[in-house]
Amino acid sequence: MSRVLLTDIRPEALQRAVEEAVGRGIPWADPSDPDLNDVDVWFCAGPPPGQVLTLPNLQWIHSGWAGVEGWFRRPEWRSGVRLTRTVGDFPERMAEYVFAYLLAQELGVARAIRQMQNRSWRRWVPGSIHGRSMLIVGYGAIGSAMAARARAFGMRVQGIRRGPVTSREEAEGVHELSRLPELIGEADIIVNVLPHTRATESFWNGARFEAMAEGAVFVSVSRGATVDEGALLDAIRKGRPGRAILDVFREEPLPPDHPLRGFDEIWITPHVAGTGTVVELARDFAANWSRYQARGSLLHVVDRERGY
Repeated sequence: MSRVLLTDIRPEALQRAVEEAVGRGIPWADPSDPDLNDVDVWFCAGPPPGQVLTLPNLQWIHSGWAGVEGWFRRPEWRSGVRLTRTVGDFPERMAEYVFAYLLAQELGVARAIRQMQNRSWRRWVPGSIHGRSMLIVGYGAIGSAMAARARAFGMRVQGIRRGPVTSREEAEGVHELSRLPELIGEADIIVNVLPHTRATESFWNGARFEAMAEGAVFVSVSRGATVDEGALLDAIRKGRPGRAILDVFREEPLPPDHPLRGFDEIWITPHVAGTGTVVELARDFAANWSRYQARGSLLHVVDRERGY
């Protein structure tokens, strides 16, 4: 019989949500149990614990995070153990984040708030994202959700993703990585949705920033280590890109004296674009739990070679 280890800061609420989604009880194991030898499933909803867990019969790990780079350093994810990641409503939430902050800048929301606070009345002409061009780099489920919303706003959208692209996808504006050099300079807005792998470490470097159009907007919502932050600072000073909206960083929490702070051209948020909720975490795990019990194929399995 399967036994599920759940590690999370709010395990009781998550256990209830999973059982409600599945429609029956789950044989949970507690991390404090002295004997976890019979645990074959680990639902790691939050950050993995600092200590290595002894789980000799482990067969499947489900991560509550979309980013999985930390698991490559965990001995529990050994050969024969499947690792799945949470998708949940991350595509919708991250797409909403991107357009909320783009529109806030274009429409002058910060200016409006200042005027309300000062009880002043000075009109201005808001900007618009209609007709602008967006390049989404890392075009998967999240990028696709962003593209759908961009088209709804009347934007022109291109996407870049790894691997072969079908003729139908290319007709929809999705391209292989080799097309990036010719597309990056044409985009008004570049959105970074890349996973962090060996191939994407400091992917956004000085050369790629230099290739952007003057005044372009760079939005980063995936993994902080994909961006060379020093190169970004130099690039902002040169106007390529002209502005940046950043939700993820190499060091988190971002220190108050970090060099990225203090620029009007750089908006910073504390890694909130893809925040997971109990309901969505439970639904994702429950869907895979039913498949696991039926000995079916699992959803969102991490490919060790690709790194995501």
